Amino acid sequence: MAGNIFLGILFGLFNTIQLHLAKGMERYGIDIFSRDKSLKEKGKKPLIYVIGIILNYTLFIYQILGNAFSTATVFSSVFGIGVIILMIFSKYILKEKIKKIEYIGVVLIIIGTIVVGYTLFELEIYYQDIGLNQSNINWVNFIIVMIIFSGIFIVFLFISAKTTIAVSLIFGLVAGACGGIDNTLKHLGMIEGFTLHIFLNPIFLLSFLSGFFAFLITQWGFAKKAKASKLVPSYNSLYILLPVFLELLIIEGTMITPLQLISTFVIIIGVILMNIFKEKPEIADINKD
Repeated sequence: MAGNIFLGILFGLFNTIQLHLAKGMERYGIDIFSRDKSLKEKGKKPLIYVIGIILNYTLFIYQILGNAFSTATVFSSVFGIGVIILMIFSKYILKEKIKKIEYIGVVLIIIGTIVVGYTLFELEIYYQDIGLNQSNINWVNFIIVMIIFSGIFIVFLFISAKTTIAVSLIFGLVAGACGGIDNTLKHLGMIEGFTLHIFLNPIFLLSFLSGFFAFLITQWGFAKKAKASKLVPSYNSLYILLPVFLELLIIEGTMITPLQLISTFVIIIGVILMNIFKEKPEIADINKD
């Protein structure tokens, strides 16, 4: 059982490292869609952007493997560590200055992740003892939660898009929520009772739709000049937090410990500290070819 947790965390680490690298590459090359520059002026940006897209769209492999060995909560618990990769990318590729407060954020993320991982040992053993399967899923709660969340996300997204108010924050939160839902749906689609013909499973297929919306909204935000230093921490916050509460609402018998909850907030605070005070230079200045 402990081995299953380690595998879930390992695939979660692969997932978060690749995703944050993809986000950095997408942000680096997002202005390939600009009509103010010729293809020659855009240089290597189109290629870098395409590589970022490929990295983004192969993440489902880690999700399937991670959720096959553990829960969505275990898989997403290490997600905050990927921001370290984004910080390195920002410093050496985007030429951003890294402040001391951001290094404090790194330490908080590492501490929070270690504590979350420790608390998950007992929870994973508990889940296997009660035998989670499709009979544990409260489908009424599932439908209600999806409808409410979808309505809230759509309203805030379009208000922000029309008014350009808090674009980085709102687009990041909505995209992160879609990513968290994607991860949770994959776990629901893979628990006992749903494993046969997995790619014909409607719940599993719905997860890919949610993942696509996470990607689409992120690109939409970047196209509206949202700063990666603000959008990505917002994304991470709900990506980490939402699966925990979704499982509590949807899967009967699940639980969360106070220490795990505190550790999750420590990770989120660390992510915010790493990015919220960062001053990004203009893309035009940092991407000269």
